[in-house]
Amino acid sequence: MIEIHKSLIALFILSAMPFAQTGREIVENVDNNMVVETSSFRATMLISLGGTIRAKEFFGYTQGKERAYMEFTSPARDRGTRFLKIGHEMWMYLPQVEKSTKIAGHMLRQSMMGSDFSYDDVIENERLQNLYTIELTGTDTISKSECYVLELTAKVPEVNYYFRKMWVAKDSYIPIKVELYSKSGKLMKEITIGEFKKIGTYNYPTKIRMVNKLRKDTYTELILEDVKLDIEIPSRIFTKSYLERK
Repeated sequence: MIEIHKSLIALFILSAMPFAQTGREIVENVDNNMVVETSSFRATMLISLGGTIRAKEFFGYTQGKERAYMEFTSPARDRGTRFLKIGHEMWMYLPQVEKSTKIAGHMLRQSMMGSDFSYDDVIENERLQNLYTIELTGTDTISKSECYVLELTAKVPEVNYYFRKMWVAKDSYIPIKVELYSKSGKLMKEITIGEFKKIGTYNYPTKIRMVNKLRKDTYTELILEDVKLDIEIPSRIFTKSYLERK
């Protein structure tokens, strides 16, 4: 009887303990927040270079990981500059020359419009669990948020960053800090997510700061507004004829 009583107490204690998650389960929750079927948004990029801040505004649409469209509306010199991604290909339309040019594969990792974000950074919309092996290495506190600390190592060749270290908030499953490394182990960029918005089932980031560790005295803040997720988007938007419209 005593042994049965002890077993019941132990069972009660175990049932009251928080469920121990694996690193893959944590990243699955991150993916469920940040990877969407479709999206539309307005965005402001605040680019800080040597203490001087320049603002650029654009709007965009995404469809899975295959399609994305962006169009800049300000400042005046950038108005009408457009980008279209279909699969692994991207085109840029410049209104001054009234034609589009294809952006070569390696150029997708270059600075987008002078910012710390690359073209690939802005349109990234793929599940991390499909690209990386995942290890939960511990816990930490960032900006008063209790976080899981995870290390992600590429398991496929088609990745922008070979290694990622992530601090994922336990209460929201938002990666509030991410360090991005090259295969050689060099720290390339650092991301912090300052704000997110509850949209349907998603905790979706709306204020993201990117610091390019390969440039000096620079950072870029990306602020998303009027975000709509999992909506129907006309197929004509993801076409070259729409990109090159007059």
